[in-house]
Amino acid sequence: MSLLPQIDTKLNVWTLAAVLTALYTLFGIVRGWWNASLGKRRRLVRAYRRLAPYVLHDYVKELFGEPAWAHKAMVRMYGGDAETVGTGDIELTVRTWPLGTLGYLVTWSNENDEVLMHSVTTRSVFFRPRVAVGSRRITLGGSRLTVLSDTAPNRSGPWPALGARRFSYAELHYFGNPGGYLDYVVGVSDSGFPRLAPIGCDRDRWSTEELESFRRRARINSLLVASSAIDLDSVMPYGIAPDYDRVRLLDLRHPARAALRNSLLRMAYRLKHFRDRRRSTSLTGVRE
Repeated sequence: MSLLPQIDTKLNVWTLAAVLTALYTLFGIVRGWWNASLGKRRRLVRAYRRLAPYVLHDYVKELFGEPAWAHKAMVRMYGGDAETVGTGDIELTVRTWPLGTLGYLVTWSNENDEVLMHSVTTRSVFFRPRVAVGSRRITLGGSRLTVLSDTAPNRSGPWPALGARRFSYAELHYFGNPGGYLDYVVGVSDSGFPRLAPIGCDRDRWSTEELESFRRRARINSLLVASSAIDLDSVMPYGIAPDYDRVRLLDLRHPARAALRNSLLRMAYRLKHFRDRRRSTSLTGVRE
């Protein structure tokens, strides 16, 4: 008499179907997670690296789809008469794309729909792309301002701004021929993450110690690449990223996160309401 357990080796069609269905469902979940996180981040970085000044808006739309916002803005160009109002100013179309929950893309296009400037901003710890700043590379959301040398001499900037509820900081870097004769503006925007307000700015004037202290602590969350024909003084510092008042009302959270947060808020509200009722009941009993 054999003491080994009896194993049924017959093929069970229903069991096999259940296993295949479970595997297919798991594959769909993993694929959806990949497309919404790591895979999407990789596609966005690859698409951004294909951008350059003077590409057409239709080309950008093929890479990122339709923009969520579009408005007009006046920008000063070099070569105009600065003493004459309106001379040297042109109207550009500013378009903004929300990159899911990861960040924002902004382009500035002329009347021929040529992109004269474009910027990328990270708003998530999961979106830290390696981007080119001239002949160098930085990590948005990770690199500090001090990884780049001081702003180029005899050029504009830096541009700090600190208000009652808004802030921004931007600085210009120019590399000549190695940088394609383009202007690279890096900084910290209140639309991005991580955010560090330029505390210590007194009427837009900084001491050397305050500036260096801020540059050592602040992490770059925005990068703007511009044609050297644009006078950046007319758009900085808030032009380095999308207008926070324009994008802050758009709920870009993942639906599952939003549902979980709303559930937690409702539970906290009910718990607070229950505690308040118990407290009022106990106080009424003491008074009686």
